[in-house]
Amino acid sequence: MRAAVIDAYGPPSSLVVREVDPPPIHPNAVRVDIHASSINPIDWKIRAGGQRGAIRYSLPRALGMDFSGVISELGPGVTGFSIGDEVYGSPAHTGPGCYAEQTVVSASEIALKPRNLSHVEAATLPLVGLTAWQCLLPKLEARRGQRVFIMAGSGGVGSFAIQLAKHHGAWVATTCSERNHELVQSLGADQAIDYRSTRFEDVLSEIDLVLDSMGHEYTARALPLLVRGGRLSNIVSGLPENTARYGPNLGLLATAAGIVGLKIRGWMAGVDAAIVVKRPRGDQLAQIATLVEAGSIRPVIDKVFSLDEIADAHIYGETGRIRGKVAIAIRP
Repeated sequence: MRAAVIDAYGPPSSLVVREVDPPPIHPNAVRVDIHASSINPIDWKIRAGGQRGAIRYSLPRALGMDFSGVISELGPGVTGFSIGDEVYGSPAHTGPGCYAEQTVVSASEIALKPRNLSHVEAATLPLVGLTAWQCLLPKLEARRGQRVFIMAGSGGVGSFAIQLAKHHGAWVATTCSERNHELVQSLGADQAIDYRSTRFEDVLSEIDLVLDSMGHEYTARALPLLVRGGRLSNIVSGLPENTARYGPNLGLLATAAGIVGLKIRGWMAGVDAAIVVKRPRGDQLAQIATLVEAGSIRPVIDKVFSLDEIADAHIYGETGRIRGKVAIAIRP
């Protein structure tokens, strides 16, 4: 099969598309012929070596953390799926490999893709959808009318999270550039804050739930906005930056200290503050598919690249100016 792999950590040019052996199947897994994938910040962090302190990837390694495709083989222990089913998913951080024509994934980590979406559209949802879901729920389900602050609302996680929060009856504020105000408002944001001209802490208060996709000093600025009993979900661990500064081993220790420190700071403020790392969950993907089919959530796609253009897709992604997601078309 064709796949985009790295032989060593490095820049976007490290990604090379070539023929590789298909992954072996195991009893509780399915083989999926991938039609589309998408890019996420974790992809270029892995490619550059920023995760190597926590996860020792064997190289060469195919990258990619999202897929939508068709089941072509079932492990003998799999029930609930059939060959020919159209499915989507996002593997664990330990097992990327979706920039490829095939992947093997545990059946518990996939779901039938939304019927009203193409494979390209569906492939943009799993990682960001699961991340937003695990950051915001079950707190969002506790009661309607909560005040939610979502950083970087025009990005992949943010654009999904705004829609998820509105589905649960929340009032939603978000940050983005002025050019993206119309986009986030179309997704349901009640207040769009231009981060270039306004500090969010100057205009927000009494927040029940924060989705922090920025980390660092932004976390310190957001914590005081929360009511007692509120929650801050941070999806930026700081591991790549700490790895670059201290090396993989000390970088991992520094990251662990930061995670513990965040928990303590939250406890002192009377809120639940935690780093959230996406977990692959087929049951949650199935619920997301239901919301998409009902029209409560829609994908936001900036550009579509081919598998052969994967390095260009990473270059574009690292500009930090993506509106929603960038998709990778792998099969017609």
